[in-house]
Amino acid sequence: MPLDPALSDLLGKMTASASYVRPAGTDLAGARRSHEADASRFTPPDQRAAVADVRDTHLATPAGPLPVRIYRPLSPAAPFPTIVWYHGGGWTTGSLETGDIVARALSSGTPAVVVSVAYRLGPEHPWPAATDDAAAALQWAAAHIGELGGDPERIAVGGDSAGGNLAAVAAQLARDSGPRLAAQILLYPVLDLDMDRSDRYPSLRDNANGYYVTRDELRWCVRNYLPAGANPADPRISPALRTDLTGLPATVIAVAEYDPLRDQGTGYAKTLRAVSVPVAVHPGLGLIHGCFDMLGVTAAARDEIDRVLHSIREALAVTSIDDACPGRSQ
Repeated sequence: MPLDPALSDLLGKMTASASYVRPAGTDLAGARRSHEADASRFTPPDQRAAVADVRDTHLATPAGPLPVRIYRPLSPAAPFPTIVWYHGGGWTTGSLETGDIVARALSSGTPAVVVSVAYRLGPEHPWPAATDDAAAALQWAAAHIGELGGDPERIAVGGDSAGGNLAAVAAQLARDSGPRLAAQILLYPVLDLDMDRSDRYPSLRDNANGYYVTRDELRWCVRNYLPAGANPADPRISPALRTDLTGLPATVIAVAEYDPLRDQGTGYAKTLRAVSVPVAVHPGLGLIHGCFDMLGVTAAARDEIDRVLHSIREALAVTSIDDACPGRSQ
């Protein structure tokens, strides 16, 4: 499909703006400010999904206190599915604030308790800090599922972009050592950190520039995330390269047609299906990387996230959003 007109207009305005800076074009502090500003600009707080309660707290981990934000849905239907959520931002930018848009949509539209995790960022805290935090938050949620109002049989992990990478890694680790997961939710995920493999992933070449996130910016993120000597082919870094994917939970993957990472998501879906993992794939026709942060800009992304939420409800055995959330407001 052609690029969504609302997104085309947005990208044109960003390109024409003398004051707009992409993260890789500034210093680290500037990159983080840019990400925060984008989230606020694309979907202001008053356009985000309504939930019953939002609470910030800290988890005790071996590395120190880990901030999380817990969302409870507008629903009387407890116990809820519980989604441990990892925000995007190339492991370098992003926060509980930038993750708020999608976390609210998930909590409202599933409905589910969402535990959004402020994992440590590179380059100050390179790999494996983020994956350690992701795993620690999942273990905490499973251990405190009753306090969360969650259903121990319906625990999921999920994330967008770099957060999708952390979710995929966490799901693989959980398959081997627990807790048992009902689903993983991967929104335009980074699954292989070798950004020079356009032979394997043609979208790295075809969508390298002009569609919000560029291939060079992905390389910048990888440089900030990995310490010297780390091997990008390590499956704890690039989960698509794990040789045994049997036994993983039901998977929902959303990609975007005009995303350099598109073929990583569709390729992972094909590999999972080959070992009989149930997979729902959403193609994101006409959309770009990060589109679910842009719900205030584009109706096409709003329609697509509704379809994604339908697949999540199916994976988590939520029978009816209308019964679960009467009077739900988006």
